[in-house]
Amino acid sequence: MNLNLFKTYVRVVETQNLSRTAEEFDLSQPAVTKQIQALEDMYGVLLLERSGRKLKTTEAGETLYEYAREIIKVMDRTAKAMEEVSDSRKGSLYLGASTIPGQYILPYIIKKFKDKMPNISISMDIADTEKIVNRVADREIDVGIVGGWINSRKIEGYSWLEDELVLIVPESHRLAQRENSSNKGVKMTDLLHERWIFREKGSGTRKAAEELLLSNGIRNEALNIYLEAGSTEAVLAAVEAGMGISVISSWAIKKLDQHRKIKSISIDDVNAKRLFYVVYPKQKTRRKSVEAFLSYIRQLDEIPGK
Repeated sequence: MNLNLFKTYVRVVETQNLSRTAEEFDLSQPAVTKQIQALEDMYGVLLLERSGRKLKTTEAGETLYEYAREIIKVMDRTAKAMEEVSDSRKGSLYLGASTIPGQYILPYIIKKFKDKMPNISISMDIADTEKIVNRVADREIDVGIVGGWINSRKIEGYSWLEDELVLIVPESHRLAQRENSSNKGVKMTDLLHERWIFREKGSGTRKAAEELLLSNGIRNEALNIYLEAGSTEAVLAAVEAGMGISVISSWAIKKLDQHRKIKSISIDDVNAKRLFYVVYPKQKTRRKSVEAFLSYIRQLDEIPGK
């Protein structure tokens, strides 16, 4: 049985799109179609059917999807178990990260770690904090770096790195002009009548922004939330387009192209900070590759790329 057939099929079901799956797996769309047809020929049933522009599973297709996911998980666990009994320095590491650490911090850390451990293969998924923590709890991910702590009996971890929250506004915004002539930060109570761009629910940045507002007695209901965006880049683009203002991580501003028509303003509030956390499954033993990575990030004196 070719495991890649199952991996391709699972991703097609999740994306509901052949071309997107082909792009993610670096395949042609006909190649993806051929793999799906191979599974249909193997089981003698129709697995997918079109519903408008999207693909939907048939009853048989939904059944195969559930079992295919389990097969992939079992094979991954088998590979991990075999690594645990091996004396080789080769191994695998499955990382997960919320948007800010995943896009702006971890790539530099992974590069440095790979320089030390070149034979460890690493994969990294980026999703919102809640999804990453859930996948760590399910042991699908070895180590997660997230922008908020979520209580779970299945995980453990520690606070790792402090992050500063900043306000971003369009270049033409009145606050941007004020910042040019003053070094003072803005107070959250001065922003009640603004249009807001928020990250989606489940995002660590969203949670941190809401906690900052609540510390000033401001609830979401009091705000004009103009848009909820699914990524930091989408928030930046919406602010740049003049849709409103937002609170984001200072890490995103450090990496921002200077030509973007966005201004960042410090926030005059002691609560305009949050922590990133390192989380991992609660278990007695871990693979050597996981222990090596955890040891490496614990001992970092300076964060690469900062």
